[in-house]
Amino acid sequence: MNGWQKVRNIDPQSLTETRIQLHYAIQFMAAVGNFLIEPQPDYSHASLTWNSELKVFVSSLVTAEQPFYVALEPISLTSLVLDAQGNQLAEFSLPQKNLNDGMNWLKQTIEPLGADLAKLNFVTYPDDFPDSAIARGATFNSNDEAKRQELTAYFANTNSILQAVSTRTEGTSSVHIWPHHFDIAMLISLPYTKKDEAVSIGVGMSPGDGSYDRPYWYVTPWPYPDPTSLTQLAGGGIWHTEGWVGAILTASQLSQGEEQQAQVEAFLDSAIEASLELLK
Repeated sequence: MNGWQKVRNIDPQSLTETRIQLHYAIQFMAAVGNFLIEPQPDYSHASLTWNSELKVFVSSLVTAEQPFYVALEPISLTSLVLDAQGNQLAEFSLPQKNLNDGMNWLKQTIEPLGADLAKLNFVTYPDDFPDSAIARGATFNSNDEAKRQELTAYFANTNSILQAVSTRTEGTSSVHIWPHHFDIAMLISLPYTKKDEAVSIGVGMSPGDGSYDRPYWYVTPWPYPDPTSLTQLAGGGIWHTEGWVGAILTASQLSQGEEQQAQVEAFLDSAIEASLELLK
């Protein structure tokens, strides 16, 4: 695997507002997935993926009269509608526009494609969704392209790493970007139970949340193991034990040299191995 984009060009702790703006910008895709795509048991119909060729966040395919995808080019913050082959049908620049502007454009664009607009609305999440003036009618920023490019690199890099882990690991799910918490992740399902619960390991990257105000990679064994039994991790990773138990590597701990990719890979490999031992 190659093509790693160096990160930490911008202080990871300065990305919070830009991350929240992107989090709101992907909600057009979440709405389409939630209301216009056939529900799946794991809720993946509402998830997104990273398209490494087009360099966009993209929804699952909507099987309307003319099938289409909804996407977001994150650096310019442009909403897109694509046909089934990935060709662009329409675009809408979000900077200096608000959520209602974007939803009105989306509805006008996909109605001729046969979408059922009566079902389309923004998804309502629990209280842990980040607050923002955007939710109350404020417009998206136009001056954060460098920070959006930095955050996009975290997603693109992690997508490549997770795809590689998936090819060599049994029981992995597809790689999804979840619009509720805006993390990119996959699940390793293990073929046994523990205390009558399904056993799994979540592996992914959060661009920041209530636990850490900066991007971080994580590995979360389930059921949560006893915090007193945790082992040392490679790559500078540590164990988080407050509220949930998981291995983390924050962007602030990441090297600024050429070994960033190797460091993240070493951390994830050691955390997955440790989780497998803890879940036996």
